[in-house]
Amino acid sequence: MPETKEILPITIYLNQKIVFDLLAVIDDGFSQVTKLNISNQEGKKNGVDGSAEIGISNAFGLFGVKSKINARKEKTQTESSSKSEEKVHTPTSLFVKLLSYLEEINLVKDINNKSNLINLKSGEFVRFSSTLEQNPLVSLLESLEQIGVMAIRLESESKKKSKAQKEDQNILKQIKGMRKSLTQHDMIDLISTIKTSHETIKAVLPVYIDFFFNRSMNEIIDGNYTVVGKVVKVVLDQTDSINLFRNTGFKLFKQNALEEMFTSFNDQVDEQLELPEIITRINEPALLVIPIAIYS
Repeated sequence: MPETKEILPITIYLNQKIVFDLLAVIDDGFSQVTKLNISNQEGKKNGVDGSAEIGISNAFGLFGVKSKINARKEKTQTESSSKSEEKVHTPTSLFVKLLSYLEEINLVKDINNKSNLINLKSGEFVRFSSTLEQNPLVSLLESLEQIGVMAIRLESESKKKSKAQKEDQNILKQIKGMRKSLTQHDMIDLISTIKTSHETIKAVLPVYIDFFFNRSMNEIIDGNYTVVGKVVKVVLDQTDSINLFRNTGFKLFKQNALEEMFTSFNDQVDEQLELPEIITRINEPALLVIPIAIYS
């Protein structure tokens, strides 16, 4: 895969906290802004002042670190000069710096086929190109919620309150409650599909809404993006899988009970609606990855 700097990535998702933490470990602190000011006048003893500021300010209020070092040296000059420099890193440029460092010491493993998973261990950095989609159940509930809101508004315009309308409102409340239970703490699972010539590899990415550009996931749907992250689970055994409801109350249900519930739900929905296939687990070959960045 080409070097990161040659790609000039446009990040759609970037976990700044992870980037800043790892850079702090590597560099033993941050050097975000550097200024140098020199001012001298002819025939006089003058001072040269230099200052280096270390500071980081995160849009999400993750943390702030600030330090300042001053130095002064006196000398006599006959010329006058003034120079001011300032260098500021954006979150994406810091990510490029981090990824370039990981590439230089060969800590990033590219996932292109199933054989790349055989010796892969939890805790290793990975990179892969894939298509992305939301947890199908979350997508379904969001769509039904929007349809329900529109239906109730149309019914309210008729100025007729009926028993059916009250039932629709109760159903809408249940849908909202179920959706919220699947997106606790503004975290949601993305399902990444890595297609190769012979097979398909799935990767589950738990992401936080706050780290998306404009807090919106709309841009990543149906697109092909590069994902960089850290592996926390590798699934190569048919007896193992990744539970998409592992962080919700649904994790208490057995697999068969969930499948029967969602099958019954699909049978009761209007045939005019094209519903996504509801899956509860991701089987092998699969990865569970904490994403650091998603970019194009």
